[in-house]
Amino acid sequence: MLGLANLGPSLLIAAVLWAAVMPGNSRPDDASCLPGASIDLEIAATTDVHGHIRGWDYFENRPDSALGLARAATIVDSVRAANPGRVLLVDAGDLLQGTPLTYLASRHPASSRNPIIAAMNVMHYDAAVIGNHEFNYGVRYLNGAVSQAHFPMLAANVGRTGDAHPYRAFTIVHREGVAVGIVGATTPGSNLWDASNLSKAHMRVGDIVPAVWAGVAAARVGGADVIVVLLHSGLDEPSSYDTATTGVASENVAARVAREIPGINVVVYGHSHRENPGVVIGQTLLVQPKNWAASVAIATVRATCATTSKWAPSSPATAVLVQSAGHAENVAVVRAVQTAHAATLSYVNSAIGTTPDTWRSDSARMEPTGITGFILEVERRAANADIASTAAFDLRAHLGPGPITVAELAQLYPYENTLRAIRITGAQLRAYIEYSNRYYQTSADRQLIPDTAVAGYNFDVVSGVDYRVDVSRPVGDRVVSLRYHGKDVTPTETFTMALNNYRQSGGGGYSMLSGAPVVYDRQQDIRQLLIDEVTRLHEIRQSNYTLNNWSFVKPDAGH
Repeated sequence: MLGLANLGPSLLIAAVLWAAVMPGNSRPDDASCLPGASIDLEIAATTDVHGHIRGWDYFENRPDSALGLARAATIVDSVRAANPGRVLLVDAGDLLQGTPLTYLASRHPASSRNPIIAAMNVMHYDAAVIGNHEFNYGVRYLNGAVSQAHFPMLAANVGRTGDAHPYRAFTIVHREGVAVGIVGATTPGSNLWDASNLSKAHMRVGDIVPAVWAGVAAARVGGADVIVVLLHSGLDEPSSYDTATTGVASENVAARVAREIPGINVVVYGHSHRENPGVVIGQTLLVQPKNWAASVAIATVRATCATTSKWAPSSPATAVLVQSAGHAENVAVVRAVQTAHAATLSYVNSAIGTTPDTWRSDSARMEPTGITGFILEVERRAANADIASTAAFDLRAHLGPGPITVAELAQLYPYENTLRAIRITGAQLRAYIEYSNRYYQTSADRQLIPDTAVAGYNFDVVSGVDYRVDVSRPVGDRVVSLRYHGKDVTPTETFTMALNNYRQSGGGGYSMLSGAPVVYDRQQDIRQLLIDEVTRLHEIRQSNYTLNNWSFVKPDAGH
């Protein structure tokens, strides 16, 4: 049983019953008002904070004046001062993962004080939605954070066998007599990206749209005058996975929610790491602040007292985005995370090895480099695989010459991915490399240029085979040579391939891996494997990892 998300025709009845029994969501006494009166409610919002509390770049070990919750807090304080008693503060998910600070926090027992939640408590958030990255460190860790939060963390579409709704679907808060219902739902892609963590907790993430429909209905029954929906889901971008072959509901449906569910006044959405100052669909405003708390969205809802002496929005909401750059850090937030911040600085700046070479990644998507070779070889050896794959995540990453710190390796591999290995056929391998190389196109002057529609972290390179790519050819027919141990790869021969859990689950649209059996999964953090490699060897040399096994056919050359 997955709760309201899967109840079909019974949704409305269930929503009414749900509202009646949900703790803290009982219908309040009618807050009467004088007909004709109006109130402007201000909804301040963040999203995709990913542990960026202080304005500090832990990878470069320097301040960053453009982001962080501590700067966002100063903005929120100003909004509250200008609108006393009329401000709500919400977040659209992905809070607990993303920086070395969050990594260290995850290593502590669940009972430890979570620095991200501590900062949000100081800021007096009213609600947040659970993002897909909240599951990265396991459900137990997430639940520990939920228990520490002084605000509800919502997820209307998360269900669990024997406990249909482990997280709250909605909450109702009051401002100046106006009841604001806040409903939250998260992207179903977690079923793929964190399948192991969810299955251990007997959880599954259902379709967003019916779950939000039920949550909105329940909030209305609970007395809400205004409805705000928090979605960890992009606007309408294509899903990064194949919904047909996986059976997992769509990833990015914020626009659908606005079109299909009546009565929503504001949708705050995230997940796609973009920024949208506001678009109105029907009567619903959708807004997305910038990730890493680089901006705060301020949505204004004007509630007017109707002749029935009940508050109701009188027109579509409006919004502005306030950039965090230039704002001072809030002292209370800084104090709340000071111990965690100091521990993180000590951790990331510790030298664990050395190199005599200069390693660069700025050309890692154009040619084999020591940096990608390093990742590939560590993956391949750890999984005892024939071949391995990785993306070049950050083209600014570099090593040496001299000491190698944890921060440099964290920049090299910034995600909390674990290592897996699968058995694939030659046909799947070719399709994999073909799909990766849709990243490039040929310019008018026959130069290789990236296709801006394809994210750089979805361009993978593969070690263990030799291949050449001609991007002047049509997408899907660009691999002109693919050899293993000097012989052409045939469609039916098989290989074991080491890769991260996100890619193995089809993340980034790599649907050709669907059905490939997993032959290795020890839940090893890839970044930690890189740290362990440097610690073990103490000195690493670029020549030991540079694999000159792939190349592009020059645009002006023949095949």
